[in-house]
Amino acid sequence: MKKRSVAILSSAVLVMALMAGCGKADNNAQPQTPANQTEGSGQGNQAADANDPLVKFPKLTLPFTVEPNAALVEYQGGTMNGKEFEEFLRVINFMNPQQGGMIEAADENALKAFAREYTATKILAARADETMKKDSKELAEKTFEKIKTQYMGLLDKDEAKFTKLMEGQSVSKELVVNQMALINDSINVLKKGINDAELKKAYDTMDKASRTTASVRHILISTEKRKPEEALKLANDLEARLKKGEDFAKLAKEFTDDPGSKENGGLYADADVTQWVPEFKDAALKQEVGVVGPPVKTDYGYHIIKVENRKEKTFDEMKESLRANALEKAYDAFGKNELDKLITKYNLPKVNTPAAK
Repeated sequence: MKKRSVAILSSAVLVMALMAGCGKADNNAQPQTPANQTEGSGQGNQAADANDPLVKFPKLTLPFTVEPNAALVEYQGGTMNGKEFEEFLRVINFMNPQQGGMIEAADENALKAFAREYTATKILAARADETMKKDSKELAEKTFEKIKTQYMGLLDKDEAKFTKLMEGQSVSKELVVNQMALINDSINVLKKGINDAELKKAYDTMDKASRTTASVRHILISTEKRKPEEALKLANDLEARLKKGEDFAKLAKEFTDDPGSKENGGLYADADVTQWVPEFKDAALKQEVGVVGPPVKTDYGYHIIKVENRKEKTFDEMKESLRANALEKAYDAFGKNELDKLITKYNLPKVNTPAAK
């Protein structure tokens, strides 16, 4: 999956990132919680800390030190200083804790990428008109409340804990709203060049598969631990049983080798068909709806497939996803054609070297 740029993450996307990331531990990460920041902590203290919901959201440890007024990036028409950059990174961490792990682990190249993208946001936002700025601020205010609601759900709905969390992360409502408004300004500037006529043209040039979703129930008989002929025989037997009226979901739970759909009775509901391997996609597009088809061979084995429904999405249904794709392309074009010409100098701090143990 393509990594989406920080600079064009809309407030709505950031809220979804918060929802996806909060409270989920990364098995490879070593969060700097109070339990492992304090030397000599006993096991009892660690257990107590583990029960504190604030431990899930430790303060961002920046991988560098910098003077607030230091000009980290110089560009035609302005600079980006140390204070702005720190605030930007802390707000990104607050809105998307998973992004915070990337910030803490940043090397010099990653730090430059963050600085470049924030500079892009500043340059684009400076082109926003007053109507854009008003809309951006209103959306930022609403989005802050959504983010707060998500946090409150993870903090026992305790307002004092939320206040303490923000203080611990060195952010405030004003700072978060202003940063979100800046990001929204940059998005609105890019959106100005994207009209519905262009989106409709993009829709019309898409192939049918790219516009199609389907609900497909299947049973995979893997060839990983079976001979192909054994897998095919079992698949044929299951096809015959299904055509005699046996319950598809029940047989899928018993026989399928696909862990992604096993507990759901073999069902992938309302899925984009383009995500599947060619043979499976072809069956999802062409097989008669409601009919169990013959086994379909892929690199995974043999699939018994039943297309439960199939739908070609309308332009209105796809418009916002098309707009999001157009925004990414517009940002990429800005980066390639303008940004690196506008930036005249980087004066980034060195990344802190971890102390030897």
